[in-house]
Amino acid sequence: MQLPALQRRQLLLAISQLVVIAALPGCSGEDAAAPVADSAAAGQSDAALLAQVAFDLFPFAELPPALYAEVGERLSRAGTPAVADGLGKLRSTAGDTAWHDVDEGTRLAALTALAGTPFFAAARAAALEVLFRAPDTFALLGYGGSAIEQGGYVNRGFADIDWLPVAP
Repeated sequence: MQLPALQRRQLLLAISQLVVIAALPGCSGEDAAAPVADSAAAGQSDAALLAQVAFDLFPFAELPPALYAEVGERLSRAGTPAVADGLGKLRSTAGDTAWHDVDEGTRLAALTALAGTPFFAAARAAALEVLFRAPDTFALLGYGGSAIEQGGYVNRGFADIDWLPVAP
């Protein structure tokens, strides 16, 4: 049974939102290395702070820090009022402390408070686009990549459906 296109989109949107929600409680600055080496908190660049927020949203310590840095750069280059507003709120939460040195509960509370804002939507979208299009993430999650370049799914062993009962 194939779902109509609108239902598939709604399902994919719901899954992406669940991934973010599931990832937030597991964020830990103590268990995994910070994705980007930062300078003193007062001089921490916008891109570095945004990269650390991306790591809080999707904490894959196995991914290269350059991917998180790319998310931060993309968001800081956007220069939208939503990003500026979100950065202001994050900086007021962090005070004189680098973002990854802020207590995990405080970071979680700050990101949860921003969850319905345009800033959070932009951060989530940028992180999803950069992180989940990277071959490093494919390998981490066990995804073989696009099947089109490799002859399609039928030629890669996915047509082996002998586990289905024979149709009457």
